Amino acid sequence: MDVAQAPVAPVSQGGYPIQLSVTPERSLSRLWGIPFLGVLVRWILAIPHFVVLAVLAIGLYIWIFLGWIPILLMGRVPGIAISLLREYIRRATRVMGYTAFLMPGGYPPLEPGAPSPVDVQFNLEDLRINRLWGIPLLGWMVRFLITIPHFIVLGFAGILIYLSMIVLWIPILIMGSYPGWAVS
Repeated sequence: MDVAQAPVAPVSQGGYPIQLSVTPERSLSRLWGIPFLGVLVRWILAIPHFVVLAVLAIGLYIWIFLGWIPILLMGRVPGIAISLLREYIRRATRVMGYTAFLMPGGYPPLEPGAPSPVDVQFNLEDLRINRLWGIPLLGWMVRFLITIPHFIVLGFAGILIYLSMIVLWIPILIMGSYPGWAVS
């Protein structure tokens, strides 16, 4: 099935500003399930994507250090910063789905906005933010402190994801199909 024509089914629903959708296709070559070799080959094939992600990351780091200026002055995040962040998250999700999680559906496209087997949609209607978050250092420190519980939960979720990545190759190697439990 061609990636451009592959229907994409949403995984999560319910009014969240970010929606993850994956291809309903589950068939995958059993060779990708060879332990460590399948992931290694996909990582090598994704080198062009890693270069693009590195360039986008440089732009995001510059935004992190200079982004407080428009927030403090205008009380909103500029659209260019949101577009940059959107593109980075969209590409990183596609590349990680392809490389680390062995998602079926083919090689992720390099061009922006092209359909992909794994996609992230953003619904960010209001880009307004309190101007106090734009205060240098103070805004960053307060946001870091209030997100510590979130980082703890993400740490435990990361451990579970890592463990699932270790055993993901077994059903791919045996059945030649991506397991449904790994998508939902």
